[in-house]
Parts: sequence; structure tokens; C-alpha cells
Amino acid sequence: MTLLNLIPLRARARPEPASADDRSIMLMVVLLLGLVFVPIIGLHVAAVAFDLEAAASPPDNLAHHVIPPAKPTRG
Repeated sequence: MTLLNLIPLRARARPEPASADDRSIMLMVVLLLGLVFVPIIGLHVAAVAFDLEAAASPPDNLAHHVIPPAKPTRG
């Protein structure tokens, strides 16, 4: 089955029902898309529900704001 089989190029007099193969392919596509997008949506919902930004450390405590110790000079 190719993409050209899914898109009718001309009008048909009577639409034929989808075959079992077409339905099973669409079911697999929907399931695979669900495996990708459901965890992402769930993480966003959990972040909003538990307010994860409040649990993050304030910017003053982040490592990139700390001044590294001075290196000893030679001599």
C-alpha cells in the first residue's frame, strides 16, 4: 500500500468500505503516535500540576553563577 492508494485521484461512484488491512495499519499508526505523544503530554500535565518551577533552586545557587577560585601564579 502506498500513499497514492490512500488518496483518491478521481471521484468514485460508490465508496467502498475500508479493508481490514487498512484499519490495522491505521490502528498501528495511532498506537505508535500515542507511544510518542502521551508521555510528553503527561509530563507537561505533571509539571503544571506539581508546579515543578517552585521546586527548582533559585538562580543564586546555580553553578554557573559561582566564581571559580583564583589560580596560583607562578614564581
